Amino acid sequence: MKKFRWTPYLLLLPSLLYLVIFFAYPMYESFRLAFQKDSAILSLRDEPDENAELGGQIKLQTIVTVLDRLQLEETLPNGRTRPIFWFQVEGEDIDGNTVTGWVNQKSVFIENRRTSETARVVAGEPTKEWTTDFAERMFNDYRFKRALITTLILIVLILPLQFTLAIIMGLIIQSRIRGSNIFLYIYAIPLGISDLASGILWYSIFTQRGFLNSFLDTVGLIDKPYIFIQASNREWMIAAIVLAEVWRATSIVMVIVVSGLQAISRDYMEAGEVFGATLWQRIRYIILPLLKPSLQVALILRTILAFQVFAVVVAITGGDVLTVLANETYRWYDPARYNNANVAAVYALFIMILSLGISLFYLRAVRSQEEASKSL
Repeated sequence: MKKFRWTPYLLLLPSLLYLVIFFAYPMYESFRLAFQKDSAILSLRDEPDENAELGGQIKLQTIVTVLDRLQLEETLPNGRTRPIFWFQVEGEDIDGNTVTGWVNQKSVFIENRRTSETARVVAGEPTKEWTTDFAERMFNDYRFKRALITTLILIVLILPLQFTLAIIMGLIIQSRIRGSNIFLYIYAIPLGISDLASGILWYSIFTQRGFLNSFLDTVGLIDKPYIFIQASNREWMIAAIVLAEVWRATSIVMVIVVSGLQAISRDYMEAGEVFGATLWQRIRYIILPLLKPSLQVALILRTILAFQVFAVVVAITGGDVLTVLANETYRWYDPARYNNANVAAVYALFIMILSLGISLFYLRAVRSQEEASKSL
């Protein structure tokens, strides 16, 4: 009888625990925040008594008709008594049906307990209700469309620049010319700089009294400082964000590209040179096809990070004139602004869905020949 091996399953256990604690549970909480709201429902009684059988259920703020009223005596903890009213009411339940029952005066607002013919339900038992109200609120938010368009524009502008520069940087490092290793250290410098620091640095370049205006004034190209960062110059704001992101995060792509280039055998390159292939032909027909697995990883990583661009945008533009999806997520969560974690959760889930969708597209579109042949 073959002996059962527990070792692989024991090694798998930490991964499963990690997925449950740091992925499954947060995802469940995110969905709960996005599509579940706290509410309260008042249960009617068959008789004017707290211990009577429960009847229909009515939502808060529902206007009900008072059919009858009854004044009873309530005993307080100190032994004294006080009058308390019970009202027989009629109204629509949570399914839209007409129901009748008794409610305590504590559960309804009524102008005059002795003469008023209508009341409003103001208290009940807490409950959870699944809803799409928060998603509708996000889609109807006037800043949502602007944030989505700006985010997509940044992705379209940033990714091609980053991958072009990263491939060039990787080829320089792999060229093995004298001093090529120094370029690796120079290119990797932005990796040690945070998003916020990068945004502040590039804001200091484009601000009214920044480095760019000082340089242009020194060489005599301008007579007075040009205001790049202002509401009427959205194009310059986007340009500043693109430059900041390209400068800061291209090194991440470069590291992945270099690791992919190191996995390519030099025999392929030497064969291309023997057959008279130019540098561009070797890049197009040898390097790029063999780099597809690495480029696939880099594309997925950079697209996900591009959807999360936040600190750079806030540092350069303030996040009001020009906004992105991540900034709107924070705006709705911020207690000093909207203080609505539910809508913020919908924004976060929307970003996740976009990231997953584009990642799946990359997995299908950017495949090596071996992967493509296996899927046939």
